[in-house]
Amino acid sequence: MSEVSRRGFMIAGAVSAAALLGRAQTSVAQISIDDDVILRAMRDELERSRQLRVVASGDDVPYFISYSLTDSNEFQVSAEMGAPLSVGRTRYRVPVVEVRTGSYEFDHTGHMYSGAYTGTRYDSEWPLDDNYETMREHLWLETDRAFKTALESMARKRAALNSSNAPAEKLGDFYKADPVKSLVKVTFTKLDEGAWTSRVVKLSAVFNVYPEVLFSGVEFQATDGITSLMNSEGTAIRYDDSFAVLYAKAEGQAPDGMQLHDAVTFQGLHVEQLPAEAEIRKRFTELAENIRALTHAPAGEDYSGPVLFEPQAAAQLFAFLLGDNLRLPRKPLAEPGRNVNFIPSELESRMGSRILPEFLDVVDDPSLTTWQGKPLAGYYPFDVEGVPGKPVKVIEKGMLKSFLTTRQPVRGIAASNGHARLSGSYGAHAASISNLFVTVNQGGAGDTTPLADLKKKLIDTCKERGKPYGMLVRKLDYPFSAGGNELRALLSSGGQSGGSVRPVSPPVLVYRVHEDGREELVRGLRFRGLSTRTLRDILAASKETALFEFVNNSAPLAPLGANGYMAPVSVVAPGVLFDEIEFELPQDQLPRPPVVPAPNATA
Repeated sequence: MSEVSRRGFMIAGAVSAAALLGRAQTSVAQISIDDDVILRAMRDELERSRQLRVVASGDDVPYFISYSLTDSNEFQVSAEMGAPLSVGRTRYRVPVVEVRTGSYEFDHTGHMYSGAYTGTRYDSEWPLDDNYETMREHLWLETDRAFKTALESMARKRAALNSSNAPAEKLGDFYKADPVKSLVKVTFTKLDEGAWTSRVVKLSAVFNVYPEVLFSGVEFQATDGITSLMNSEGTAIRYDDSFAVLYAKAEGQAPDGMQLHDAVTFQGLHVEQLPAEAEIRKRFTELAENIRALTHAPAGEDYSGPVLFEPQAAAQLFAFLLGDNLRLPRKPLAEPGRNVNFIPSELESRMGSRILPEFLDVVDDPSLTTWQGKPLAGYYPFDVEGVPGKPVKVIEKGMLKSFLTTRQPVRGIAASNGHARLSGSYGAHAASISNLFVTVNQGGAGDTTPLADLKKKLIDTCKERGKPYGMLVRKLDYPFSAGGNELRALLSSGGQSGGSVRPVSPPVLVYRVHEDGREELVRGLRFRGLSTRTLRDILAASKETALFEFVNNSAPLAPLGANGYMAPVSVVAPGVLFDEIEFELPQDQLPRPPVVPAPNATA
């Protein structure tokens, strides 16, 4: 079962933002709390739950209570080679009840066991009909458990502090937020399930004429959702929380046994925002052609030198390297000697430092609805904590100026900027990029260069350094499209040597660029030593830009099909030329290809 929280997108180029970008309309029909059973049950139980302050003892009184509910209809189709594998509809309601004890300055969160509960649980599914009494009953039971969980967590946190000599963190545990009231009138829409089933099945047959494609699959998911949220601070919001995604994966195998894979994805806040069938078919055909070309391409070899990322690949690179590092998680408190599974941001201590060339800026703006007339999948009105999404200039003239934050306090930032989009750890939510715009600032060193001239500069630089060829990257495997075994192998190897602590998605389409401009596709390469520090070595940016979209699901490399919270992201970026990047060809044991050719090889 998927829990959808939509967000994310980005732009680049020296053009007027006012001319290109659309913002959400504020004049929409509203409803009152008494008009809706869910809202009324939330309000009444929230008011009654204030009695917990009376029964609580000492400093462990509830200071914050929040109720949210996502009401969803989900339709899913899976198909392979022109045949349906599964078709299904699911209706579900996902509640989230949060009770915080203590105060904004010190509460029960931020400990390695925050959220663990050892008492009696009364777990049950939420009702699908609008029964007021049943909803109140569920909210009461879940509030009771959340309160008891908070008390247990607070005891553990205090015990850990008492047994540690480390200085206590001087940051608070929860930002205050201004209450927001926006109860938009939202209704479910009707989906033509038969038409979409037929379309997905037909599109999955595109790969049948390619014997090099040993496996292929197409997935379609449309979630029609409505989210309601109320908290004790006075926030009461309701908004459309719908999302649709369509993707295809294809796999092949080279004669030497190397496994090859690629994918293409489409996403939108509504089904109507997905491309027309002709465009989808064209992209699926290109996917199959990529697998065919890779099976006949030679294996790459170790390389260190100038590399040109075309706009699509550059947008993927920025999405990966900046996406996980512009959020700033806090390491949880733990008992002395106990290890904590925690990966910090690579940019954690670099506020005010240069992380990009001076001619590049980066802005994340979840309030944008369109870019150059195209709808942005990363738009959202409120994050999962009920805070309006705010534009943030995270990088200005290459300098790191800010982070994307939730209501968990971080150093140097005074409040949440509304980017809590994913489920986090240790009692906190996680931030995510939304509409991320990498732009070239105006004038001077910020002048852009046509992509063709960047390719020429790549060739000239390689000649000066005595290199027989340069490298061009057209596409990365991000989000990760390979199977679970390959993902685990990449994670266990660190994904590369000496670079980011996170594994880095390998390139799918990477080419040797020879002195005469000829491009030669090679396969099997991975990055070596690639991290956010590599971004400082960008020499130039292209005039052309590209839009890249994917679904952030908080899993490593955002693998296709992973369930959980989903935060759609859109990134627009120019192509970029790097002074030096390293590639390596892993020395893996390769499996043998199939002994007998595929049935369609002789059809």
